[in-house]
Amino acid sequence: MKDIAEVLAATYRTFNKEDFLKQCERFQLPLKKQMKEFSTGMKRKLQVLAAISHDADLLILDEPTAGLDVIARDELLELLREYMEKEGRSILISSHISGDLEGFCDDLYMIDEGKIILHEETDVLLSEYAVLKMTQQQYETIDQTYILCYKKESFGVSCLTDQKRFYMENYPQITIEKGNIDELIMMMIRGERK
Repeated sequence: MKDIAEVLAATYRTFNKEDFLKQCERFQLPLKKQMKEFSTGMKRKLQVLAAISHDADLLILDEPTAGLDVIARDELLELLREYMEKEGRSILISSHISGDLEGFCDDLYMIDEGKIILHEETDVLLSEYAVLKMTQQQYETIDQTYILCYKKESFGVSCLTDQKRFYMENYPQITIEKGNIDELIMMMIRGERK
C-alpha cells in the first residue's frame, strides 16, 4: 500500500497520501501485504480509496460493489457517502445491484439496448411508482391513462404506474404493491409499453 501511495502521489498533484494511508487502516487494508493477496472486497476498497484520495469532483464507477459481501458493500457505500458530503461532488454509478442504488442515488437512469428508457428521481420512483395487479376484466375496465407498461400473468395482468395515488383512490379493489427498482426493471424490460 505504501508503494501504491507513492505512485498515486507522483500521478496526482492533489493526492492526499496521509488521508489515503489513514483510510487504508480504517478499512483494514494491510499496508505491507502484496495486492495479489488481497480479497475481491479489499481490491474494491483500494480502487475507491485511490479514486477519492485526489479530491476529484466527479467519480465514474462501474459496478463498484459487484462481488462483495453485504458487510464489504456497506463499508464501500459508506465511504462513497462520506465523499459526497463535500459540496460540488458527484458520482456516476453503473450498477446491476439495485439495492445499492435505492439508498444512495438521487437520480436513476435505466438504459436498455443503449437507449435511456427511464430517468427519474429516486425518491419519486420509490414513492409514486407502483405495480398494480388485477384480473384481465379489471384491466379492461380501469382508466389506463397512467399505465406505463403491462405484462400478462397467470392471475391476470401486472401494470407499472407512476401515479400510485390515483389508483389507490379510484380503484381500491385492485392490488397495489409499492414499487422498487427490481420490479421497475422487470416491468420496463419485460412488459409491453402503452
